[in-house]
Amino acid sequence: MTVVVVVKKVKKPEMDNIRSKVMLTDETIQERLNKVLERMKDNELSSLIIYADKEHGSSFEYLVGFIPRFEEALLVLNQDGSATLILGNENISKAPHARIKAFGRKCALFSLPNQPMGELDDLAAVLQETDIDTSSQVGLVGWKLIPGMTRQFDIPQFIVSALETVAGKDKLVNTTALLIGPENGARVTINANEAAHYEYGAALASDAVLDAMNSLTVGVSELEVGNRLNRDGQYNNVVTICAFGDRFIKGNLYPTDNRLEKGDKVALTVSYKGGLSSRSGYAVTNEEELAGVDEGYLEEVVMPYFEAYHYWLTNLKIGVRGGDFYDAFNTFYPQDTYGWHLCPGHLTADEEWLSSPFYKGSEAVVQSGMLFQVDFIPSQTGHNGVSAESTVLLADDELKQAIRADYPDMWKRIESRRAYLRDELGIQLPEDVLPMAGTLAYYRPYMLNDEYALTIEN
Repeated sequence: MTVVVVVKKVKKPEMDNIRSKVMLTDETIQERLNKVLERMKDNELSSLIIYADKEHGSSFEYLVGFIPRFEEALLVLNQDGSATLILGNENISKAPHARIKAFGRKCALFSLPNQPMGELDDLAAVLQETDIDTSSQVGLVGWKLIPGMTRQFDIPQFIVSALETVAGKDKLVNTTALLIGPENGARVTINANEAAHYEYGAALASDAVLDAMNSLTVGVSELEVGNRLNRDGQYNNVVTICAFGDRFIKGNLYPTDNRLEKGDKVALTVSYKGGLSSRSGYAVTNEEELAGVDEGYLEEVVMPYFEAYHYWLTNLKIGVRGGDFYDAFNTFYPQDTYGWHLCPGHLTADEEWLSSPFYKGSEAVVQSGMLFQVDFIPSQTGHNGVSAESTVLLADDELKQAIRADYPDMWKRIESRRAYLRDELGIQLPEDVLPMAGTLAYYRPYMLNDEYALTIEN
């Protein structure tokens, strides 16, 4: 079916305004633990050791419920379900609050520089006193998938060395894929409770970006708009972006007191657990002004991007092989022409980028319960980039029914978002693609004009 991208007047989407977070239930945590233990058994692992720090703590948090903040930590999980948390000085007190039953063991070496070490600075000695089942292979979980490398690890070498001393070098195997591998990782699909939990963050990011766009006026500062992006004291899982004009001056990543001028490039991004929202374009009010700052930008960059965005949303299906989707998307929106160089979309969860089934030759299959970030960004010579990242959930009839039954308010929001996409933007989502944020596919080509947006006409 041929589609045409049209700039037209539309109603702005409503903010989701979710005022309370859905917490993960004990049943969900038990389901998560069972998923991990089953995969340990399938992979003949007698124990699994999951690494965590502030930036790489999501697989640890998946079972434990928290990250070690500014310290490092290990979760040791045996095949019989027994578990130990190895924590630093300022997190050992959190062990009783873990979501799974686990014994807490202090390791001062995981603490901040120059804190007291005493007799607890020898990690190998701590591990010797820890219940680690070494009867079979011992899996190590970091955060990076290293293709074909089962004996390389993306965790600090001092930890690997200590584990080699205790478990034996030949016993250690990289099993990060057991948690995040797009083929069968325990974390790559979610249930209704997890979907409701993550919807909060996806919608919060969406509301924040909509609020930020609504606040764009000539003379406003990056700091003022940036304050609209960071909300409710929630943890940002990427660096918040509010930038006007040229970026990265003197290496700076963060909002400054730089003030918006007509014709400036604009970049807005914020992300919370469950999803990221972004918008980029120009501070103009109409097509003539846009052509004046970036000739051909609307026709050569923005409209093809939106066609590809529509293709992505309407061709994503449960059961499709990731490599096939990648090839089809590349045919529709050629990488050589449009310059996107990452995976065309990826899974999201507590971290913004979990992993992706969409890469060349991928055998991973799209499954119900996968939470996706619509994320591909063109890079075309002579033009600014464009982005309208947002979040969708793939859900079969069983998962949809569970959401309807257990989280009726969430289901009403999903239906309202679907109706907005259909009635205002001309986008008919497949029934199994659930919009998790009110601004999905909403893009203003003239960022100082909130009356117009891109739409689809069949």
